[in-house]
Amino acid sequence: MRSRVLLALMLAVASPVYAQEPAGAPLIKRIDSLVNDYMTVKKVPAVSVAVLHGQDTVVMRGYGLASREANRQADASTVYEIGSITKQFTSSGIMRLVERGKVSLDDPISKYVPDLPAHEQNVKIRQLLNHTSGVHNYTSSPEWAKTWKDDYTPRQIVAFVDKDTLDFPSGTRYSYSNTGYVLLGMVIEKASGQPYPTFVQREFFGPLGLTQTSYCPSRATDPHFAVGYQMKGDTMRTADYLSMTHPFAAGAICSTVRDLVKWQRALVAGKVVSAKSFEQMTTPDSLPGGRRMNYGFGLTVSQMGSKKVVAHGGGIFGFTTAGMFIPEDQINVAVFTNSEGGPDALAANIARAVMGIPLVTPPKVPTAVPLRDIDRDRIPGVYDFGQLVIHVTVEGGRLMAQAEGQGQGKFPLIHVGGLKFGAQVDPTLFITFVDENGTITKAQFTQRGSPPVEGTRKP
Repeated sequence: MRSRVLLALMLAVASPVYAQEPAGAPLIKRIDSLVNDYMTVKKVPAVSVAVLHGQDTVVMRGYGLASREANRQADASTVYEIGSITKQFTSSGIMRLVERGKVSLDDPISKYVPDLPAHEQNVKIRQLLNHTSGVHNYTSSPEWAKTWKDDYTPRQIVAFVDKDTLDFPSGTRYSYSNTGYVLLGMVIEKASGQPYPTFVQREFFGPLGLTQTSYCPSRATDPHFAVGYQMKGDTMRTADYLSMTHPFAAGAICSTVRDLVKWQRALVAGKVVSAKSFEQMTTPDSLPGGRRMNYGFGLTVSQMGSKKVVAHGGGIFGFTTAGMFIPEDQINVAVFTNSEGGPDALAANIARAVMGIPLVTPPKVPTAVPLRDIDRDRIPGVYDFGQLVIHVTVEGGRLMAQAEGQGQGKFPLIHVGGLKFGAQVDPTLFITFVDENGTITKAQFTQRGSPPVEGTRKP
């Protein structure tokens, strides 16, 4: 349910389950190798993978264990919580209602949710879709983290940020907000006259034959559902319980890799929304000053070589997922895991393998440099980077970091010299703490080569 950052490590690799033996053995072996390497490094219990290229099903299989307790193998029909991949279903629902004249992208949210605080009432639907609304992200609220086991209505979820001001004037910046997509789910309910789970089932899952896609149950009993896992210290355990009333239209859909690539094909073929609507969903707006975003409506847009890539990942308690497609080449990739291993880079390398272009070598974990206890103990605190808040603590003599938001696990920081730290969970992630007159007052955060973002240390 987040724009995946700061993911935790898991355990266990097992032999893949072969549902079929498709053509293109060298490519299949290469994909198998990529998945097995990923599982070894990330130590995830299970991975399910679907890869389509043109009319060919390249891979449709599972690796490892969907349930460690039941020793149940994963396959292409294993059901996972897909987290924020849900957002493309929600944005598609909004666009269907736009096509029917029931919603306008320039409508204020107050037209559908009239009891919002004054500072949120003029936020436009399109600004919720592309995360330029400025509405604060409820999963960053410390109060929300105390309520995971409780059932809430969507309005009660939004209420976690009622007292917050907008993070910035609407339309002026980008900042990922799950709250925005909860509000969009409320718009769908108001405009369609149906509960959100009923709407997506009747509009999408049923007509498109997505037979294993549904609004997630809070406690799954169907053996096709994977069990989610998280690291607790050095031990892998079943993930913390989260009532699925919380993620709602921002992240509460469950699906399989088989269904997701079918959904991707339907999107491109005009079976979900019109070609014009799909173009809007995959054409990011520009911010004031002309800077083009990479986020459309529930989907990210980037380049791989010379080709346009449409994608979104997901992360929720015990699960991380990645889905991407390259419409021009009819390449579809879905990679789901029942852990917090973060399969985005794996999915991208699988797509590169299908395209026949060079793979990107994963960065190496930084080498640890000794850190004096006196220096370590100056660092713990809460660091606010705007759309990301990180808590740093000392546990067992190690500096541990944890981002606010659901599904975010703790992970150890690796001292690489000075006041700079990396992380095994993501070797591209670095946090550099800033000393001003003998006191740590701020930090700089960077991930995947992004420009450093400065955050202040809260009192």
